[in-house]
Amino acid sequence: MPLIVLTGYPCSGLTYRARQLATQLEETQTELFNTGALPSTKPRYKIHVVPTHDPSHPRTVYDHARTEKETRGVAYARAKRALGKDSFVILDGMNYIKGYRYQLWCEAKALGTTCCVVHVGTPIDQCVANNDARLRRQKVSDNDNENTPQPNAEATPSTGTTTTTATSDPEDPYPSELLNNLIFRYEEPSIHSRWDKPLFTVPWTDASPPIAEIWTALTGVPHPSTTATTPDELNNPSLSTLTSALNNTILSSGASTTTTTNAPSTIRTTTLGRPKIKPHQATALPAATDSTALYNMEKRTSAIVSAIRTFTLSNPSAEAALAQSQDGGSSSSGGNRGITIPVPEASMPVYVPAHVATSGTTDELAGAGGILALPRLQRLRRQWIALNRAYVQGAHASSKGGLTAEQVPDAFVRFLNAEFGAESE
Repeated sequence: MPLIVLTGYPCSGLTYRARQLATQLEETQTELFNTGALPSTKPRYKIHVVPTHDPSHPRTVYDHARTEKETRGVAYARAKRALGKDSFVILDGMNYIKGYRYQLWCEAKALGTTCCVVHVGTPIDQCVANNDARLRRQKVSDNDNENTPQPNAEATPSTGTTTTTATSDPEDPYPSELLNNLIFRYEEPSIHSRWDKPLFTVPWTDASPPIAEIWTALTGVPHPSTTATTPDELNNPSLSTLTSALNNTILSSGASTTTTTNAPSTIRTTTLGRPKIKPHQATALPAATDSTALYNMEKRTSAIVSAIRTFTLSNPSAEAALAQSQDGGSSSSGGNRGITIPVPEASMPVYVPAHVATSGTTDELAGAGGILALPRLQRLRRQWIALNRAYVQGAHASSKGGLTAEQVPDAFVRFLNAEFGAESE
């Protein structure tokens, strides 16, 4: 089931929003089961909140690249292990590196499930104030001067103001220098990046995330609040159609919104269908190829080189070979004078133009400096195999432009003819 990746500045209320989402997802599916929008035979989805930090990975891991990388790897492994067909996974943490979010998006796509990014849009000034409150609480706790919890701005976002509320905050603070460093390094999500879509932004002043849009975008099942039929829609059916079209347009465009409407009414049980996940090169496994494909290429090209070698042994002189090819009338170049050498399994012969055959430093075709010397033929064979190995072994083998075993001889002969013909230029 879907993966929800939280992202935001440090001390922006990420953990609080993660718990809010988990609670709202549970309430949503409970309401859908009670109203019959989801069949009773369908199992309930499990909600997993995967934390990035724990006692073994405190917030000071960001002081060093090695420890930070280890922490990201642990969180990634936990999220991957929790992903399944019957669960929601909420990855709690800054997730401030866009490459890391792309890696998570690829993992969700490889499993054939949906993914979204929830950006906790807390201002930098408020994040600094939250961290300062945590530092004061930690200092008071260390000095053991009082047991009263210090004010915390992150546990419950304010509505329209930046004043803090007095609630307990068990989260550890960041050192001031590290906090500023992380804010500077933060890479904001963008709707122009496919791995950041759909993107939902939760401002600091909003009491809760837009659970209706998140639920519908990830599952394809209309949320009770978005499928509500208001009295105006009952009196005017065209208004209901227009409202549904607008809602679908907003969801399909992936635009973020933070406003939800809770209108009591009748629930529609139709579903929109989950977004279709199309695998791409980063997630789709390449098609299995024949394990003997490279062996067949080596075997067929070696047979062609052996056939040319046999021809040069029986016709060592270039002039004699040209006379024999002309008398036999087997020229493949439309009557032009040249040497034609038939090779096995190929539909065309190897053709060497006359001026190329006599351009060597010796009249012997296979002699040192000859046009068909064995070292040169072997070098051309190795060059062609190196150029085409990927097309018989890799992902290209099963694609439209791949080479089959039967096409190898003709392709190699065309390569040789092009090389011999290029001698005239």
